[in-house]
Amino acid sequence: MNIRGIIFDFDGLILDTETPEVMAWEKVFKQFGHTFPVERYLEMIGKASDNHFVHGFLREYGLTEEQLHSALQEYHTTITATRYLDKPRAGILEFIQSAQQAGLRLGVASSSFATWVYGNLARLKMEHLFDPICTRDNVSNGKPDPELYNLVLQKWGFAPNEALVLEDSPNGILAAKRAGLPCIAVPNPITSKMDVSLADMIFPSFEDFTLHEILAKLEKKSEN
Repeated sequence: MNIRGIIFDFDGLILDTETPEVMAWEKVFKQFGHTFPVERYLEMIGKASDNHFVHGFLREYGLTEEQLHSALQEYHTTITATRYLDKPRAGILEFIQSAQQAGLRLGVASSSFATWVYGNLARLKMEHLFDPICTRDNVSNGKPDPELYNLVLQKWGFAPNEALVLEDSPNGILAAKRAGLPCIAVPNPITSKMDVSLADMIFPSFEDFTLHEILAKLEKKSEN
């Protein structure tokens, strides 16, 4: 197996957006006397994310449009007050550096929309590290459909066995596997509660493995 590129998910993988999202929505729902349906939220992780589905939950409780607007304002106030969005996940910059030193191509495949992905990567000064950056805007179907991963492979001109994926959620992992790509799962505190067993390897953080280690394991697996 000759790995020439690595494709990264964005939300929850490069930047842990999911932990502060859950914290923020739990606060919002409590404000209106309800419990945030976290199990239903987990089912949506990795799919197109514009928070409309969360508003759907709130509408089920009979909130008015004014209350929904208030909920969204409270959500943004709470999520921006957390420290989770200040920097990428621990160890990922070192992992990226090792991949660059190995001469690997780096890309992003995200079910989020371009303004969110590009905006955060630019804020973190990471936008220049990836080419291409493919988002929900570029495809007809988000994850778990494989279209995003197939698009990155197409832009690179790579076969599926020439790239690997780093993901944090079941929907993302399923999309990668449907594209025929090997996939490493690195769950965050929220997605660690989910079933990511479809991945080829699972690690709790980027600090628990090296590029050399996963490439060696994938090579050995391909020989068996």
